[in-house]
Amino acid sequence: MKKNKVKITEFSRLERKVAALWTRVSTEKQERNNCSLENQQRICREYAERNGIIIKKEFGGTHESAKTEGRRYREMIAEVAKDKEINIILVYSFDRFSRAGTEAIMTKAFLKAKGIYVISATQATDPDSAAGTFMENILFLFNQFENDLRRDKCVMGMTECLRKGYWFGNVPLGYDRKKVGREHIITVNEDGKKLRNAFLWKANEGLGDIAIVDRLKSLGLTIDRKHLNKILHNPFYCGYIKHSLLGDEIIKGKYEPLIDEATFNKVNGLSSAGYEHREITDEFPLKRHVRCSDCGGYLTGYTVKARGRNYYKCNKKGCKSNHSADKMHSKYVGLLNCYQIPHELIPVLTGVFEKVFKEHNDMKAETRKMLLKRQTECNNKLIKLQVRNGLGEISNEVYQATYKHLSTEMAEIKRGLEAVSQNLSNMAKFVDEAVSMSCKLGDLWSNASFDGRQSLQNLMFPTGVLFDKEVDDYRTDNENEVFKIFRRISASYKEDKTKATTDFHQLSLSVGKRRLERPTPTSRT
Repeated sequence: MKKNKVKITEFSRLERKVAALWTRVSTEKQERNNCSLENQQRICREYAERNGIIIKKEFGGTHESAKTEGRRYREMIAEVAKDKEINIILVYSFDRFSRAGTEAIMTKAFLKAKGIYVISATQATDPDSAAGTFMENILFLFNQFENDLRRDKCVMGMTECLRKGYWFGNVPLGYDRKKVGREHIITVNEDGKKLRNAFLWKANEGLGDIAIVDRLKSLGLTIDRKHLNKILHNPFYCGYIKHSLLGDEIIKGKYEPLIDEATFNKVNGLSSAGYEHREITDEFPLKRHVRCSDCGGYLTGYTVKARGRNYYKCNKKGCKSNHSADKMHSKYVGLLNCYQIPHELIPVLTGVFEKVFKEHNDMKAETRKMLLKRQTECNNKLIKLQVRNGLGEISNEVYQATYKHLSTEMAEIKRGLEAVSQNLSNMAKFVDEAVSMSCKLGDLWSNASFDGRQSLQNLMFPTGVLFDKEVDDYRTDNENEVFKIFRRISASYKEDKTKATTDFHQLSLSVGKRRLERPTPTSRT
């Protein structure tokens, strides 16, 4: 028996528009700051009233963790998909639909196949056209792009911190972290002094782990055998930092070692050379960038002197990943070429991004005006409060409570102003450079210096790439969101050159017609 296909009515031809309202904030701070949820709801309801949309159900409307949010998001999608009357999911902006841009695009396509449209109250697009759909996808990915940039900046900062010898995060057992001025000092505590004995017993007496656990317990330190084994093999205790962000690199730490290096090496059967800072050489630019698809470990490089040839291999015991460096480099160039944008599309694509950035900055400028107005009003209230208190019109308890409330509000306004004071000019410059680079990525990498190759690799794939020995090619886990868009554009254009050209020229025109409704007086929430 054949299933009846759902007949999809174009959005512009819907006779009765019934919506489910979905609002969300990513953090509790966003929820408190300028009542972002209330503003989202108010603006969506006003939009619905102006456009003849009936709001049947409301979802979200509260601060949720990423885990909880995902669950409630899926529940909302499932319920809306079952409701035969609802044909719209109304959101404040497209980035409020989902925290993951790629997920949002797939979900939107799923809903559209059921005759349900995702509509933004503040970002006008044409959901019926190919150009409008692409514009929506750009907006979905845009927020993810911002988040990824912040994450990459954070990861780069943490990596640089580690390379300088400074540890971040929780310290291992036996250490304390104390803040002295602006610096965090890591020192050995009383438990650490007891743990020092474990290394000495192991190195000098050849004592077994169970016996060491018993002796530590008699000293007042209780740990299990598994934990002890991890401690004995952790180079942190002899003053060296090993971290996943560093790949196979070992860095001398700037903190107090628990045990000397010689004793640690003896415990672990290492040579007197101990741990050395191993550099990436020019011959192996993909080292610590390409990971094995089987075990997830980074590939390292080596040279067969008899043949004069270089290879990449996985160091994990039992893993047989071993590949010619020439082959790896050639396939990497091929991977980069997948992101190349046809020259004739560059002006149109650049124009699209310029308009997106301008719109975003305009919204922030309007938000800043509203926040400044609130700041003035709040400051005037504080002055009046102080005057009334000085004249004895209010009690000290009322004064203190009101002052605390207004001070909290002023602090929130200040944070909001700091957030919106930074426009996207740098990001726009980045995208412009990315568009230019995308025309020659393969050649750019091939002809670049070692440092240039490293920079391009980290820009394209911040967390590296996988090499799948089964298919003998690369797999991308986490590509830069801007270049992800470029790859899709390039693939679409190659499939149907005539159609793609037409669509993108339509897109250029449609973007010019986009507008902003009244923004919420907050930063990007």
